[in-house]
Amino acid sequence: MKFDSILVEVGVFGRYQIVLCLLITLTGIPSAWHAIGQVFLAAKTDHWCAVPESQSLNCSSLESDCLELQKELTLPFTVDEDGNTVYSECERYLNARSSPEQGISNLTDGQDDGWTNETIECDAGWEYDRSQYKTTIIQDFDLVCSKQTLPSLAQSVYFAGFLFGSFFWGIVADWGGRKPAFFLSLCVAVAATTAAAFVQNMAFYTALRFFIAAGNFGVYLMSFIIVTEIVGPAYRTMVGTILAVLFSIGYALLAVMAYSLREWRHLQLAISIPTFIFFAFFFFLPESPRWLISKKKFKQAEKIIKSIAKVNKKSVPENMFAEEETIQEKETNNILTRQPTQIDLFRTSNMRKKTLNIFFNWFVNSLVYYGLSLSTSDLGVDDYVAAFISGAVELPAYLSSWFTIQRWGRRLPLALYLATGGVACLTTIFIEPGVARAAVAMIGKFAISGSFNVIYIYSVELYPTPVRSMGMGMSSMFARISGIIAPVILILGDFWKPLPLIVFGGCSLLAGVLALLLPETLNQDLPETIQEGEDHGKGQGFGLKTLFKKPYAPEVNDADDTNQNYKKIPTDEKKDTNASEVV
Repeated sequence: MKFDSILVEVGVFGRYQIVLCLLITLTGIPSAWHAIGQVFLAAKTDHWCAVPESQSLNCSSLESDCLELQKELTLPFTVDEDGNTVYSECERYLNARSSPEQGISNLTDGQDDGWTNETIECDAGWEYDRSQYKTTIIQDFDLVCSKQTLPSLAQSVYFAGFLFGSFFWGIVADWGGRKPAFFLSLCVAVAATTAAAFVQNMAFYTALRFFIAAGNFGVYLMSFIIVTEIVGPAYRTMVGTILAVLFSIGYALLAVMAYSLREWRHLQLAISIPTFIFFAFFFFLPESPRWLISKKKFKQAEKIIKSIAKVNKKSVPENMFAEEETIQEKETNNILTRQPTQIDLFRTSNMRKKTLNIFFNWFVNSLVYYGLSLSTSDLGVDDYVAAFISGAVELPAYLSSWFTIQRWGRRLPLALYLATGGVACLTTIFIEPGVARAAVAMIGKFAISGSFNVIYIYSVELYPTPVRSMGMGMSSMFARISGIIAPVILILGDFWKPLPLIVFGGCSLLAGVLALLLPETLNQDLPETIQEGEDHGKGQGFGLKTLFKKPYAPEVNDADDTNQNYKKIPTDEKKDTNASEVV
């Protein structure tokens, strides 16, 4: 018996799966904390050169304009078009100017004869505006001026860790099992995140960001695999969406935590310590029965299946794997046929076109998602409010995408989500920083979050079974590459402010148009062979309309609800059938 057939008997989504999925999907919350935490850990604040001869002044005990006057005396400045004074952040006067104001004239011993406006780079360090953030990694490690790109570099290293984790944990999970991979990645995540709160230099912090990403991605990936492999086909989309929803909840909670904890080391500890709770899963988290069956470990799989049946108050047939054990013995004496490889994704023309299209779609989704997430401080509103709304807006985005793809298929909603995100990004260029710009940016974030959820499901349904896991792994690789690039693209805003938004918006619009070239998968049989993958959508042109194939559904016998015969039913009898519901 195949595992999906066994689940029909022991429960496709019974009490066992409900409790397990609710607990495992909680890992989505800390995953969001570490993915977006850099927004607050490396928040930008006003800074200026520290001037040794002015340190004897205690501006905090004087009038409120004391600090402004001190800057005027010690720092070169310009006046912008609006008449605002803009002080240099990286240079100071070689000799501070004198002033008749009491308490200031002693900056240069009251002597201003021979004073010139000669400037030098900040040679005594920097002072920071600590009114909002008491400490950040930028303040502690002086990541300003010539070092201002290092926080973005650290975030790129974080995504490099994502890239490494995409390959490494997949190999570990396929070789040793889902459960060992889950706890090994959890160990890496806990060790790296906790150690990051105590680092004393930027090099060590950057290195730890790599392991934080690799570990947390492994935890998230294994959680996704475990919950989707333990439930029936009709519930896979739902449990995957629940994990994404909890990610968005974690995103919103991060803003609340950062508002309460204004020192970056305290915040880093706060988002790290809760992860220790997941070690308690060791005592009840089962190995994936699907993986055990694929590895011919039938006795272990049978033991877990019986546990599922017991909790769900169902029964299972005896010796359910007797036939598989016989086949296993025969296979050891046979020469296996050629195993599919990544090359099969590109070997034929139609598969090649679809694969490249999917890769680009993943690349753009990740690029725009993290680009918008990491630039919330540039929206002209409070950082905490912007981050909270940015996370909260993902919740309805995931739920709306779940609803729309059930009703209108995958292709059209994906294209519309991407187009909406692209238009929103381009529109913000023409809006001044403030509430209006933040609102439009959140529309873009909503759309791109929705498209991200769609592309996960769409990709699984487009790749044929022999290369499905390979295709998903390579798709994730392209998403991680764009994640590495996203912080670098944000740096381009230092040369021309609208440039990052133009890149994000233009790529999103292009991906939306190309998505219309992909074949629809709603109510379609999943391609089971490489040839079926090649034939699926072959000859289909660009367009919005697709003739949906009539779905298949299980024929349930009143006398025995475990009947495994299948019949073809009219589309109008089961309009809402999801492709993942088709066995």
